[in-house]
Amino acid sequence: MTSKALIAIFGMLLAAPAATPTQEAAGTAQAQERLQKLKERLRLTPQQVEQVRPVFQEEFEKLRAVRDKYSGERSRRGRMRMARELRDVQQAADEKLRGILSKTQMDELKKIREETRQQFRERGGRR
Repeated sequence: MTSKALIAIFGMLLAAPAATPTQEAAGTAQAQERLQKLKERLRLTPQQVEQVRPVFQEEFEKLRAVRDKYSGERSRRGRMRMARELRDVQQAADEKLRGILSKTQMDELKKIREETRQQFRERGGRR
């Protein structure tokens, strides 16, 4: 993952405020919507959907925990630590997904993630 990609992820997470219970429910709905889009775009089988759901949920929870951990961090060193932790979370999820998805599906997932980062950059880093 490039430094620019990590900075984009950092910005997305930093821009998102800590979730309230209402936002948690909305987040769950968004997660379901995202899973549905991934299901279609990656052409996941019903078995793959059931296998990837907990991986994506765990990744989401860990990314949120890292974001919350560094929520007040403004120093370059802190941002770099956060970026490393975010990268580690995504790499761990990718390792699990490689056992579930085909190479073609993994390549498409990487494209989806890059498109998401690009959209975030185009919006100026704001949600």
